[in-house]
Amino acid sequence: MTIDTQAIKAQNPLDATVERLTGQPIVKHKIFAPWRQEDTPSVHIYEDGSWWDYGAGKGGDVIDFVGFYKFGQAYNPDNHFLDVVDALGALDIKPTPKQAARPAPEKPKLNISLDDVMHWHETMPQARREWWHGRGLDDATVNRFFLGWDGKRYTIPALYRLVPFGVKRRQSDIDDGITAKYVSITGSRVGLFNADTLWNADAVVVCEGEIDAMLLERWGYRAVTTTGGAGTFKPEWVRFFAHVRRVVVLYDNDKAGREGAAKVHTLMRRAEIVTLPDGVKDVGELVTGGFPAPVSWMTANLW
Repeated sequence: MTIDTQAIKAQNPLDATVERLTGQPIVKHKIFAPWRQEDTPSVHIYEDGSWWDYGAGKGGDVIDFVGFYKFGQAYNPDNHFLDVVDALGALDIKPTPKQAARPAPEKPKLNISLDDVMHWHETMPQARREWWHGRGLDDATVNRFFLGWDGKRYTIPALYRLVPFGVKRRQSDIDDGITAKYVSITGSRVGLFNADTLWNADAVVVCEGEIDAMLLERWGYRAVTTTGGAGTFKPEWVRFFAHVRRVVVLYDNDKAGREGAAKVHTLMRRAEIVTLPDGVKDVGELVTGGFPAPVSWMTANLW
């Protein structure tokens, strides 16, 4: 017998299931963990149908929620799947009229494919490639991140498993009528740049800016950044770091950077904030701005 798990999830919305099962209303996307006593709600319910328990470091979908609720720490997705399906059926969840009528938000789509990204990368003139070298990025890093040139601006694609979810265009010496140093192609969404590096990572740097992340990767450090700027790290991303032994936050040495680093630390208390040396604004300046022995500083202050 084949069971359609996607149909089960569609028929059992997480928010309705959580409220029916626990008897708790979801307030500001949070509930108290039903499997332990706590004074502050630590289970976050996300609109994408997932949840995460920040107190226990576990999460999943509606099937996992019912599994943990029913079996606690003994829950095993393989062994208990049919029991959970039966439990969901017994709840007889139906989307409320409000949920059924909730329109899907209209978001512009990113009409950029991996082929577009590769075209900008492969046709980039050598002189434009050398601009990346001047930022401290060697050819191996330029190639690894598919950095490119679209004829007017430098391109920085954000990929997850080789699927683009955003592209930033960096200002060049060519006047394209846009004053902003960075512009995102329509449809780009805020996400974790270089999130693929988190797989099997023992230690990770959360930094500010794609170029900083790529510089750290060049020097042997696993690094990610949010594509939306210093203050845009999202609570739902914390779960991606659950397996990482050490998380270091290395943001820019300015007011926005300090506030952004504090936000990451608030969301992920075990993360350690490291401050750049006095007079050094960011990782790029640390590496290419004449700071003495930048590699020694990184070794002493990161790992």
